[in-house]
Amino acid sequence: MSMVPENRECGVRHKFAVKHRDRVANRYPELTRQLIHWCQVFDEEGLAPIEGGASAGNLSFRTASGFVITPTRSRLKANLDWRAFVEVVRSDWRDFEVHVLGERTPSSDAFLHERIYALRPDVLCVFHGHADLILRHADALALEFPMAVTGEARVFGTADDAADTAVELGSANYCVRRGHGFVSTGRTLDEAGQLAVKVHQRAVQLDR
Repeated sequence: MSMVPENRECGVRHKFAVKHRDRVANRYPELTRQLIHWCQVFDEEGLAPIEGGASAGNLSFRTASGFVITPTRSRLKANLDWRAFVEVVRSDWRDFEVHVLGERTPSSDAFLHERIYALRPDVLCVFHGHADLILRHADALALEFPMAVTGEARVFGTADDAADTAVELGSANYCVRRGHGFVSTGRTLDEAGQLAVKVHQRAVQLDR
């Protein structure tokens, strides 16, 4: 299955309300440095392709208050520093609203990241990307890697999509989101990033 048209990330796509609490200095310099590195790797490996002028993907790491995440409609390779990220410190599922520290609006998948962190205390980071080859070879990849594959294609960015995808990920560290992309998680940023690259490279081999 290829990506469904509704999941092409062009235009303003976040569906939640945003409350900006404050602008703060970088509280996590080392983890932010690692996140910037993996943002650049995702760009170079084609795991966050440019759609409508921005990178189709989002990366985050857990904090004591919530999680630091890439903003919506951002370019992952464009001279990133700590100001390019926001920290989500509260996720209100009833009003579908997030409270953030920073100047930007968090990724459209912010609620998915929040739900994975809530269900998986072992996970330090969540990386979401897009690659048509992974969607095309999802079933074959699932025979080789301990990954989950969602049961159906859903429109991303909704509360239902976030909750259902996090549940379908289960105890795996990787999940193919049918009709959309993939999620790679790990106990370290390197673990999640290396897994994402390894699965993609195998998908390239399967396509030959």
